[in-house]
Formats: sequence, C-alpha cells, structure tokens
Amino acid sequence: MKKINLLFITLTILTFISCNQAGKSGAGDAAFEKLSEEYLKGYLTWRPQTGTYLGLHEYDGKITDYSKASIDAELARLKEYDQKFAEVDSASLSKKKYYDLQMLKLAVKNEIFGIEDLHYFTQNPMAYAGAIDVNIYIKRNFAPIEQQIKSIIAIENEAPKIFAAAKANLVDSLSKPHTELAISIAKGSASFLEKDLLVALKM
Repeated sequence: MKKINLLFITLTILTFISCNQAGKSGAGDAAFEKLSEEYLKGYLTWRPQTGTYLGLHEYDGKITDYSKASIDAELARLKEYDQKFAEVDSASLSKKKYYDLQMLKLAVKNEIFGIEDLHYFTQNPMAYAGAIDVNIYIKRNFAPIEQQIKSIIAIENEAPKIFAAAKANLVDSLSKPHTELAISIAKGSASFLEKDLLVALKM
C-alpha cells in the first residue's frame, strides 16, 4: 500500500509542478490549485520521508508522528479534504485540472481506506517495520555529508517514539505473516544501522 500511495502522490505533485503549461485555464482552476496545494502540503508534513524522496529537502531529518492522536488528526484532515474535493465544481475546471481532481479524490479515499478499513496502523506491524529508513541519505548526494549525517541522526533519535507508538497502537492479535516479515525487516534495519551504515557513509 505504501508504494501505491507514493505513486498516487508522486503523480499528483508532478502534475502540479507542470501546471503552467500552455492552454487556457477553466474558471475554477485557480481555486482548485490552491486547495490542492494546501492538501499536498499537509500530506507531506505528516509524511516527511515521502517529501525527501520526492526531492523536497525541507523535510530532511523528519519522520512521521505515529502516535494515536497524530493518526486520528491525519484521518480527520483526510476526511475534511475528501469533502472539500467532493464539493469542487468539476464543470468549472479545464480538462487537465478535471483529471487532477479525479486523481486526488482517489488518492485521498485510498488513504482513508488504509486507515479505517485496512486498519493499517492498528493491525499491520509493517506500518512501523521500515519507518526508520535512511537509505535516501546514502543513495543520493543532495547535500554535504555532514548535513546528511545530521538528518540520519535526527531520524534515528526518533526510533524509541516509533516503537512506543507501534506497541500502543497495534492490537494484541496480529497476522502471523505480517508479524514475521515485520520482525525480519526490523532486524535487518537494526543490523544496517549498526554496521553497514558506517561503511556506506565512508564511501
């Protein structure tokens, strides 16, 4: 689901980056763009690692707050924008923005479905297994190494909060395959941070 969500939001953001293409805008385009930009800013604020992966480095060194209160607040925000996008007069949009609207509607509903129906944060430990992912800071040379290391350390320092949130959020009875895979990923991440990360940073 994470890959699907990332695909949705990547396509959406790339669409808005190229919004100044030639062609006459519909009467409602400007208002829709403003609403969409507000949604996307909130989306990435709650998912800063996605922002970093997309090349938006104001999100470097930040990580999602997985506390129940934070998840509930994000769900409420998603529902708010689900309603706002539903109220957009699609007939007032240019053809390009019309399809942008449909894509955003699907993306928002997909996020809500993941939280409410799939119970992603309460029944799937995979939601937390790969949360401490710092590979982007090694794979891409987008800042001085000292700055990259500061971002990595900032994320690692959040590890106790992530595991505490996972313990608090997950129900007692979980899917065995998901649990086993989550444990395997968590162990692999721990081993990487302890050993391989230092080697990679020296390269």
